[in-house]
Amino acid sequence: MKNLIPISLILIIALALFSCHKDHDAGPTSLVGNWAVVTDSTYITGIGVHGLPSIKKYIGTAADHFDFTSNSKLYAREGTFLVDTADYTITTDNLTNEQRINLQYSYIYSYGSTSKSGSSSFDIRTLTDHSLVLTNNVLTPGGAFYETLTLQK
Repeated sequence: MKNLIPISLILIIALALFSCHKDHDAGPTSLVGNWAVVTDSTYITGIGVHGLPSIKKYIGTAADHFDFTSNSKLYAREGTFLVDTADYTITTDNLTNEQRINLQYSYIYSYGSTSKSGSSSFDIRTLTDHSLVLTNNVLTPGGAFYETLTLQK
């Protein structure tokens, strides 16, 4: 009985020392920052029964970027065919816990035409400190459109 108290005290101290440690995880990775375009791949199934599928793979250049700011703005440039400014929000699906980026364009220049408004959404497939992969899948009466955007810091 006399040894029970010191042994119990040693066990409590050991348990407290080994259970209270700092978590070395840096927390959630942030979307904020300037991301370089690695690739932007699109696949279109075709329009109607005679429409041919179309596949494009754009390889990013040094000037290409998607800059997500801390005040929910996106400034993007991909070659000479895409320049846009958008507000973005991030939502999480309650059932799947997957995150989605919703874009509301204030200005977009794409393939020779300028729009002053528009919207699109991308699922976040990968988000690490150095890698971001976004996908966009849209079903239309004319066929399906699939896009995979791969970015890196």
